[in-house]
Amino acid sequence: MKKVCIIILAISVILVGLTAGVSTVEAKDKVFKWDMTYPLYRGTWDWKVLEKWCADLKKASGGRLVIKPMAGGEIMPTMETFDGVSTGTLKIDFSYGPYWIGKLPMAIYASGLPPFTLPGVEHYKVLYHELGLKEIIRRSYAKHNIFYVGVIPSNNAVLLGKFPVNKVSDLKGKKLRATGLYAEVMNQAGASAVYFPWGEIYGSLEKGVIDGVIAGPLSSQADSGFHEPSKYLLETPITPVDAWSLHVNMDAWKKLPADLQQLLIQSTSYASDLFTASYYVHDVQWRQKLADKFGYTFTSLSEEEQLIMRKHSLAVLEKYSAKDPDFAEATKILKKYMTDLGLLK
Repeated sequence: MKKVCIIILAISVILVGLTAGVSTVEAKDKVFKWDMTYPLYRGTWDWKVLEKWCADLKKASGGRLVIKPMAGGEIMPTMETFDGVSTGTLKIDFSYGPYWIGKLPMAIYASGLPPFTLPGVEHYKVLYHELGLKEIIRRSYAKHNIFYVGVIPSNNAVLLGKFPVNKVSDLKGKKLRATGLYAEVMNQAGASAVYFPWGEIYGSLEKGVIDGVIAGPLSSQADSGFHEPSKYLLETPITPVDAWSLHVNMDAWKKLPADLQQLLIQSTSYASDLFTASYYVHDVQWRQKLADKFGYTFTSLSEEEQLIMRKHSLAVLEKYSAKDPDFAEATKILKKYMTDLGLLK
């Protein structure tokens, strides 16, 4: 009887081992195919950058992670993608946080530096990687059943307009198209800024419905023709770091093997390198075109005027901090770092 029990136990151990081995192999060999939304259009230079990143990611995963980029509106309207990822209708979204700050204030920090706070992308990296910003962002997104994979910086955000901006007072009464915190800071400075879809911007500038636009880096705006009805470029960045971010439905994220999770997280740094380099070179090329072919006037804000804008930005940050504890924690970190750098007293 004792021998029979030993034999049965041995067979059970073997069967469990075999079953576990099959499961491990199946998990390792499983291919994950996801359609990924992107707010902009096919055929542009940045679309090619996106395709390269997806192709390189597929290769790096040994063909196990296949992400197919889909242009804005092809799956659902851009403004609905946050809810799509939250509910699982979408597995993955490559998008822009300010579209849904009404639902998730921390999306402001996921999209780069708040306006007129810190001077460079290196400072955002300190906030993000060293001072805890990334963890706060992930915690906030997780409350909506979304895993925030990472930030993908592009370049600075600028103002194209029909009027010169040399002082903060020049913004008073001007009608602008802007998104999220940019719009609120402009309104704090006396402008009248609202959000509406990208496809309506050109016509609104052309017809005089708006006087200017803040919509990310110069090349993004000029590629869509926003420079044509405009005459002026404010070269002082609204922020030095405007950024995309990558989000995955939490249930889908948990089904990814650990090695693919880590690969996707690390790939955001690679995507950042690709996008940042491309934006930088295209922005320089477009500035030259504006000077040589379109007779643009380039303006800037003095340090004194930038300090005025900083006060407006901090006032808006305090308003959001009063509503959301995660946002308040992130803003506290930001202000402490600004104080350490001598930017705040």
